[in-house]
Amino acid sequence: MRIHNWKKKEFVKYWKYYREPSRPSKSELEFIEEKIKEKGHSVNVLILGSTPEYREICGRLGIGVTCLDFSRFNYDWIGKEVKHKPVERFIEGNWLTAKTKDKFDIILGDNVIQVVRKEDTESLLRNISTMLKKEGYFMPRSFVRDKDEDYTGESAIKEYREKWSNEGLYRGTVRNLFVSLVDKKTDSFMFRDGWRLIEKLHHDKIITDKEFEEYKNFSFDRDFYVYIPIREDLDRIFLGFFKIKEIFYGKEKFLKDKLPLHVLTLR
Repeated sequence: MRIHNWKKKEFVKYWKYYREPSRPSKSELEFIEEKIKEKGHSVNVLILGSTPEYREICGRLGIGVTCLDFSRFNYDWIGKEVKHKPVERFIEGNWLTAKTKDKFDIILGDNVIQVVRKEDTESLLRNISTMLKKEGYFMPRSFVRDKDEDYTGESAIKEYREKWSNEGLYRGTVRNLFVSLVDKKTDSFMFRDGWRLIEKLHHDKIITDKEFEEYKNFSFDRDFYVYIPIREDLDRIFLGFFKIKEIFYGKEKFLKDKLPLHVLTLR
C-alpha cells in the first residue's frame, strides 16, 4: 500500500471507514448539542475542519455554521455525510493564522490538537482565542495519554480480545495502538509507523488476515503526524489561554475516560 499524504484528495475518501474514538460518539454529540442550546437559537458556531457530525447538529437545530478548513475539496466531500445541512459559510485557511471578522459563541474542534505540531499548539490556541466571544465556549475533543500508560502493539490487541472485541476492531484497538507508537520525547508518532506495526502484528499472527484487511481501510500507510500529549500537560497548555469550565468524558465504555472533551472559556 502506498503512502497517503493528509493533503492528497484521496484521504478524505477513507473517512467513511473511521469510527469512534477518531469520530465523536453518541454521548459526546448529545453533550455538545446541549452546550450549543445553552447559547440560544442565535448562537454563532465555528467548526475547525469539516466534521460532519457537528454540521448535522447545527442543521437539525436550524443554526448557521462557519467551517474553517484547509481544503475546500475535503469540506465538500465530507459534506455528503450531512443529512440536515445547516446554512454554512466556508473559509479556506490555516487554523494557526486564519482570521475571521466574526467572533463566535461556540468553537468546535474534533482532534484539532492531534493534527497540529506540538511546537505549534500555543500558536493554535492563541489564534482560536482571538475568535472566541468573551463568554463563548471552545470545545476541543482530544486524545490524551496518562503518564503511567505503557502499551505495546501486542498488549493493545490482547486487551481488545479480552475487553473490547464486541465494540469492533477500530473502536477496540486504535487508541491503544496509537499510544503504543508515541515517542515519549516528542509526544508524537507518524501514521506510517502504525502501518508497519500492523504489518508486524499480522506477520506474527497476532491479528488475523480478516483484521489485517480491515485495517487497510484506514489508510495508515502515509505521512501523517499525530500528537498525543500527557493529560496534565494538555490541561496546562489550555490554561495558558483559557479557563477550564468543564471536562466531559463520553459514556461509552470503550472510551475509558481517555478522550476529554473540554469546555474552555477565555481567561
